[in-house]
Amino acid sequence: MSGSTTLLEASSTVLGKRSRGQYLLHLSSSPEPCGFSDSEFRPRASTSKSLPILINGTLVSDTKKRYKCTHTGCDKAYSKPSRLEEHERSHSGQRPFVCDTCGKSYLRETHLHAHARSHLPQSDRPFVCSQPNCEKRFWTAQHLRVHLDWHNGAKPFTCPEANCLEAFAKHHQLRAHKCSVHATPGTKPYQCEHEGCTQSFATNQHLRTHSKVHNEKRYTCSHPTCLAAGGDTLTFYPTWTALQHHNRTAHPPTCVHPSCSGRIFSSQKGLRAHQAIHEQQAAEAVIDSTMNTKDVDGEPPRKKRRGGELGRDWKCEFDGCTKDFKSKKALTTHTNITHLGQRDHVCPHETCKRAFGYKHLLQRHLTKRHSASSASESSDEDATFFPTPAAAKLDIDTITGNNYAQAASKKLKAAKALRCPYPHLDDLAAVGDGLPCDYVFSRAYDFRRHLQSEHDVIVDKNSVDMWVQVRWREQK
Repeated sequence: MSGSTTLLEASSTVLGKRSRGQYLLHLSSSPEPCGFSDSEFRPRASTSKSLPILINGTLVSDTKKRYKCTHTGCDKAYSKPSRLEEHERSHSGQRPFVCDTCGKSYLRETHLHAHARSHLPQSDRPFVCSQPNCEKRFWTAQHLRVHLDWHNGAKPFTCPEANCLEAFAKHHQLRAHKCSVHATPGTKPYQCEHEGCTQSFATNQHLRTHSKVHNEKRYTCSHPTCLAAGGDTLTFYPTWTALQHHNRTAHPPTCVHPSCSGRIFSSQKGLRAHQAIHEQQAAEAVIDSTMNTKDVDGEPPRKKRRGGELGRDWKCEFDGCTKDFKSKKALTTHTNITHLGQRDHVCPHETCKRAFGYKHLLQRHLTKRHSASSASESSDEDATFFPTPAAAKLDIDTITGNNYAQAASKKLKAAKALRCPYPHLDDLAAVGDGLPCDYVFSRAYDFRRHLQSEHDVIVDKNSVDMWVQVRWREQK
């Protein structure tokens, strides 16, 4: 077929973008295809404006940043949803990209890739300095260009002070210059730029931490009373100290227990310790309710002990002793006084010299025996505390010692007493030369007094205590 051909481009619009060109081959001698003219296939310039776009519930026109942050007080907007997602992590605190080598985490994957290069050796850096005797290497061409400018003597950091023409190659050099020349003596490189603040710091991290102090809305009260008010009445505090002062004055630690009637404490620690007392009292009340009921055998309920029943984890290990205590110190005191016969509290009167295991017993003895007010009643008290032998009931078994022997035999069989080892005193003293002794005892104090009075053997107190403890363990 003869005749020239013409190549025309037809364009169309798809989803707001111009599609690829479509080419049609027209013959000059043939009629117009489908009744259309060539002008209808030529590209046409768009004369209409873009329609408004709905962004977060608001119609916005003529904008490329369609994705706006919805966080309160943030005006950031982005053209891609991925960039908005990265930005929102700065509000939520999520750092999903974690380094496998050191465990550091980052908001963006690009930041993680940049950090991962710090674990690689210097030889992996592709950009090498071309200057003689300089073997420094860099990851980017930009860093290399900055380094080469330093070789060439470039000084991009100029002093901003008036009438000062100094310039420096490094930023830290400029900071040092400003501190030494244009600031008061003692000023550190990183200075706070807040109006009226003269603080300066040695590192940028310390400066960033300090700058939070100038944020008037840094802290707010989280007490339900303040949160319920909300709105414009919500109070903010620039420092942690100011917030704590507000809590102490407006919301002091208060006990809500009905018996306390709103008792106030100076600290939360004191309130927690006080509340633990209420919890213990509630538990003791439950135990008391079970103790007040009679046993199956009809026995009366056990008497309530001073200090309660909870926390008595220290139990006496001597056979036949069921005592338990709330501290190791109380158990040790009980063992020394009850089972070892320790008597450290001695009456100061020369004619008395009685010894007691507990101080309150000595005080009671001094009040009743040696006070001036009880002198007139001493005869009656003597009869009460020290009965005469005539008042005791005497029979043939008591006189012959049969009762004592039978009681001693029962105690020995029940492992509640020890027998005097005289004359074989083992390592306590020299071997005696008398008949075996039938005396039995349960306390080291009684044994030591017995040796001195009956056998004229004086033994050191600590030695007797140790000997009695060993014999009790062997008997168990």
